[in-house]
Amino acid sequence: MSGTETRRARRSVLQKLVIITNVLAMVGFLFAAGSLAYGYEKYGQIPRVEIGETLSVSEDDDGREVIAENFLIVGVDSAAGLDPDDPVASSRTDVAGLRSDTMMILRVDPTSTRAALLSLPRDLWVPIPGHGNGRINEAIELGGPELLVETIQAYLGIPVNHYAQVDFHGFGRLVNAIDGVEIWFPNPVRDQRSGLDVPEPGCITLDARNALGFVRSRAYQEYIDGRWRTDPTGDLGRIRRQQQFIIAALERAVDRGVRNPVTLDELIDSTLDAVTIDDTLDGADLLALGREFRRFDPASLDVYQLPVVDDSVGGAAVLRLVTQDAEQVLDIFRSSDPTQLGEESVRVRVLNGTGEPGQASSASSELRSAGFALGGTGDAARLGVERTEIRHPAGSEAAADLVRRWLAADAELVVDDAVDDITVVTGTDWQGLRAEPLPAPEPSEETVTTLPAPTTTIDDETTTTTALGTVSGTIPDDVVCG
Repeated sequence: MSGTETRRARRSVLQKLVIITNVLAMVGFLFAAGSLAYGYEKYGQIPRVEIGETLSVSEDDDGREVIAENFLIVGVDSAAGLDPDDPVASSRTDVAGLRSDTMMILRVDPTSTRAALLSLPRDLWVPIPGHGNGRINEAIELGGPELLVETIQAYLGIPVNHYAQVDFHGFGRLVNAIDGVEIWFPNPVRDQRSGLDVPEPGCITLDARNALGFVRSRAYQEYIDGRWRTDPTGDLGRIRRQQQFIIAALERAVDRGVRNPVTLDELIDSTLDAVTIDDTLDGADLLALGREFRRFDPASLDVYQLPVVDDSVGGAAVLRLVTQDAEQVLDIFRSSDPTQLGEESVRVRVLNGTGEPGQASSASSELRSAGFALGGTGDAARLGVERTEIRHPAGSEAAADLVRRWLAADAELVVDDAVDDITVVTGTDWQGLRAEPLPAPEPSEETVTTLPAPTTTIDDETTTTTALGTVSGTIPDDVVCG
C-alpha cells in the first residue's frame, strides 16, 4: 500500500461519528436555550471560527428576515484528547491536521418546528473554487471552513447560514452522558477496522466505544446464514447508519431527561470543549430558536441523501451527483419557498467555445458572482462557435432562460438531453454578464407542483433506493427500539 493510500486508510477510520456529536450538541443547545436561565453563559463558552463574510445572510431579496436556516455541521478528525488506548488514537500520527469526511446540512424551520438533515458523501466530486475539481472533503484541507462553505454554496446552491464543527474526543463523553444509545440489530455485526463488535442480535445499548465503531464503520459486516457478509453500499450505507443513530441518540437524550436542566447541563458540558461555531451566531437568536424547538420530537427529523453514481477519476473512486434527480432534495434546503426559481438553485457549467485562453474560467466566475451554482468548466467539443449557446435538458427551460437573461449578448437556447447542468458554450459574441438580468416573462397560469413528502431509506422493503441513490425520510417503527 502506498503512503497516500495508508494515510487515506487511517483517515477513513477516524471521524465517522463526530457529526453525531455535532447534531446532538446543536439540538442540545437548542433545548438548553429554551430551558436554561444561564443559556447566555453556556453560549459564551463555545469557541468561534471567523467565517462570517463567507456565510449567506438569512434574509430575502427585500431585506426581510428568513426564519428557516441551514447549519453546516462538520466533523473534524483530530484525535487530540482521545484516550491513548482508543484504537483511533493509536493509529493516528497526524492529530493536529484539520480534516473532514463527514458533513451534513441541518435545516431548522421554527415556523413549522420541523428539521431536515442532508448528508453529503465525502467522495462527492465537485468544483472547488480556485483549486479545480476534487472530492468535497478536500475543501476544508485546502482552505479551511471558509472554502468548504464556499464550495457547498457554489456547487449545490444551498445557502449556508451557520457553521458548527466538532472534534472527535467529545463523542465518548456525550454517549456516556445519555447512558449509551440503543440500536436494533437483526443480526450480529462487526467491523474489525473501526472496532465495532455486536455478537448478538436485538436491541443493543451501544457504549461509547461501540457507538463510535458503529457510525464510523466502512467495513460493516453482518453474520447471516453462517457467514460474515460485508455491506456493499460503502459510504452510502455508513450515511444511513449515521442518520439512524442520530435519531436514536436524540430520542435517548429525551428519555434520559434532556429537558431537565440538570441532565441537560451535564450533556452540554460533556461536549462543550469539542464544539466550534461561526462568529455570526447570535446568543439572542439561538435562545429564541431554542424556545421554538423546546418540544421538538426527534422522530419527526426528516433525513435525506443525495442521488449519486460511482465513477473513477485518475484511478481514484469518486461519486458524481445525478443533477436532475438531486434538484427535488436540494430545493428543500435552498429557500423558504422552493417553488421560486433563484440563481442559487441553477447550476451552470461553462464550456469555452472559442479557444480564447481563460474564457470559460472568467465566465464561470461572473456567473458565480451573479449567484449561480457552479458546475465546472472545460473546452467545448468544437471551437469557433460564433453565437453563445445555452444547452439544457428538456424541462429546464425556466432555468436556461434565467441564465439567458443575465447574458449581455443574446444567446441561443438549445435543448440537449446529453447535458445534466445548464451549459453555457461561449461564442465569439461573448460579452460577459449584465449588471442586472432582463425582466422575467409573465408567469403562466399553470399550477406549481409542490415537493413530494420524503420517503424512508432505513427499511429496505420500503425505501426508494435506486442505482442513482436515495431520497430518505423518517425511520420506520420496526427498526426502532423501545
